[in-house]
This record gives sequence, C-alpha cells and structure tokens, in this order.
Amino acid sequence: MPAKPEIADASRSMDERSWWDLWNTSYRTKDNNDAVSGELFARAATIINGITRAADCRMLEIACGTGTLSRMVTYASYTGLDISPAAIEIARQKGTGASGTAPRSYEAADFHEWPLPEQKFDVAVCIDAISSIRDQPVAMRKIADSLRSKGWLVLTTINRFVYDRIQRTAPTSLQSGPVAKWLTRGELLDLVRQGGFRIEHSETIMPRGNLGILRWVNSYRLNESFGPSVSAVLRRLKERCGLGQYTVVVARKAG
Repeated sequence: MPAKPEIADASRSMDERSWWDLWNTSYRTKDNNDAVSGELFARAATIINGITRAADCRMLEIACGTGTLSRMVTYASYTGLDISPAAIEIARQKGTGASGTAPRSYEAADFHEWPLPEQKFDVAVCIDAISSIRDQPVAMRKIADSLRSKGWLVLTTINRFVYDRIQRTAPTSLQSGPVAKWLTRGELLDLVRQGGFRIEHSETIMPRGNLGILRWVNSYRLNESFGPSVSAVLRRLKERCGLGQYTVVVARKAG
C-alpha cells in the first residue's frame, strides 16, 4: 500500500499576525478552553489581584489574546494589546457583555511599534508571550517605560525543562508558533533586571511532565498515595524546586 502523502502544515509559512489569528480563532475562543491554560490564567489572576486590590491600578496587558485574563482581574482601567486583530475582535465581543464598570479597551498592535501613552500604567502584565516577542530586551525596556516609578510587572513564560518532558497523546494542527527565543529561568531574570526592574518574587507553578525523571517525580504512587495534604505539600515543593510548567516573575520598576 502506498504511503499516505504528508499533509503540509500551512501555519509554518504564515506571517506573525496570520499565525496568531489562526491560533486564537482555533484555541482561544472560549475562556475555559482547557485545564492547563485555565489554571495558568487563574494563578496569574490571583497574583495580579493581590496587587491591584490594594489600590486603584491602571493596567496594561501585552499580548492579551482574546482577553481572558482581563475578565478575571481587578483594575481601575485596562488596556490590552495583541498583534492578532482576530484576537482583539473576540476580546471586544466578549467584553461588551462583561460585568463591571471599569474602563477597558483592546487594541490590535505590535508592541514594538505601539506609541506609549502620556499617562503611565501602574501594572504591566505579559502572560506566556515573552518567548514570541521579537526583540525581548527592547520590549522589556519599553514595558518599563510604560510604567510609573515603582510600577509592577507580572510575567509568565514556559519552563522548557518541564515542557519538553510532557508526552502528548493527541497531535495538534499547529506544531509551533513564531518563537523568538526560549528563555531559561536565569535568562528571564537577567532580562527583567536589565530592563530596569527589581525582582520581588520568582518561582515555577503547575508541576507536570511524564517523561524522564518527571515520570517518577509526578507519579501517582508518589504524589497521591498519602492523601491530599501530603500531595499539596509535594506539589508546592516541586514548584519551588523549578519543576512547574511555567515560570512566574513579579517585579517592580526601579524608583
């Protein structure tokens, strides 16, 4: 029997905006798209709300996608930017019927080219997007320039050590996105510091992985046999030891 012809992945030849349009319309039309992204947004929202509920904060989100996080956090006003016009259209549609009266706006823009507003923000957020930003040092300095003195930065990115050790049971049609540079935890912390920030807190979250050493570390027998209290302690220990799927950094702009 002749071999089936390989189906070309058209996404590999797309420009950056088109790829993210396809990604967002394929995988981000719902806020609760999947358990992993749902937990990531929930964990990020908890951190952000711990900052914003203490004061009236103007928030800027870089790479806001379809606006999922904007519907989970507290702010005095919110500006969301994304390179994908399709994502921004979905965010605007969902935002029309959202509860709350705080001003909220979404804009399709390449952050590299976006003109900074005169009024500075109190909090800048970038969730799982820094690896796809073309010029990371320039973008980090621009994030700092967008913030007032001692303004906050909350940033997350994939932890490649864990991500590369997750066995996936179902293939996805989009094999890879327009990644500029995967950052190790050390590289990420250096990038943030060089951008003009002081790091307040950094850790990994959401332990996963079932290949290599993580197959044993995350085994059911080790993690669940002794009950939920022990399981919670082990989960927290793995996060602190760098075995979470995502790295989280909370930093403040130098005063």
